[in-house]
Amino acid sequence: MIKTLVSAAVLLSAANILFAQQNDELQHVVVKTPFDHSAGKQAKTTSTQILYHGGPVMNQANSVYVIYYGTAFASTTQPIINDFLFGLNGSAQYGVNQTYNAGPNTLPIPPAYSFTPPSGAPGPQPSGSVYWDSYSQGTNLNTSSVAQVVAHAIAGGLPYNTNGVYLVITSPDVKIGGFCGSFCAYHTDGNISVSGVASHIRYALIPDPSQRCGGCNGGIAVYGDTTTPNGDIGADTMTDDIIHELSETVTDPDISAWYTQNGAENGDLCNYVYGPTLGRSQCCGRDVPLQCAAAIG
Repeated sequence: MIKTLVSAAVLLSAANILFAQQNDELQHVVVKTPFDHSAGKQAKTTSTQILYHGGPVMNQANSVYVIYYGTAFASTTQPIINDFLFGLNGSAQYGVNQTYNAGPNTLPIPPAYSFTPPSGAPGPQPSGSVYWDSYSQGTNLNTSSVAQVVAHAIAGGLPYNTNGVYLVITSPDVKIGGFCGSFCAYHTDGNISVSGVASHIRYALIPDPSQRCGGCNGGIAVYGDTTTPNGDIGADTMTDDIIHELSETVTDPDISAWYTQNGAENGDLCNYVYGPTLGRSQCCGRDVPLQCAAAIG
């Protein structure tokens, strides 16, 4: 099932993918890039046709897990993100991903996922679909240590689920090479071993930008906003990153399924593109780009 998208876009170019493969800190990841001020409004790409490349999609009963890494979050951040994920589940915005499958006569991606908000305060044990990690891998992370964060959370009680998407959300005091300058968030996959058993796991890194990284927030970067809807720039920016990376993970979990000839996944095609009919929310997905194109001309 191949559809053509007509939209202004930020394209994750072949150069971006090459960087992600060659940089020691970014191995086998697909990144969401910061807004490019030098380009102004992002130019239309040479190709916005999403093509299927033969790899798997996450078309089973999926679950989303959150790993809050660090303790320096603003008091509002975790409730905002938990509420966002709870509300996104089964919504029309997430449901656009069901237009993807793994070829003819295969199941589409389900329009909903399983996510249970925590029932109590942060602690050493997981609650619902959430785990809290107090710097098990230190305050400086790279791609290999992010995988260890996921392994630590599973060993600590999160389900070991090959149909799960694990979101590693780092607090503002955690340093990650390349963050803000080269990427805002990323998703990847890998064999993660827990107690000697390895399984193929999909996960994403969502760093908290706090006040350090306006280039990852579309309202600030594109419109010059000085505040965000909930008054928490970290949480509000990360909700945009979450739907971007979650949509890309379920449609292209092993970086071998759905993307353009230039390497752009579905979230990349409408990155930082906004229109008055949609409000300032990311128009990622395959059923809305025509509205976006009409809104921005």
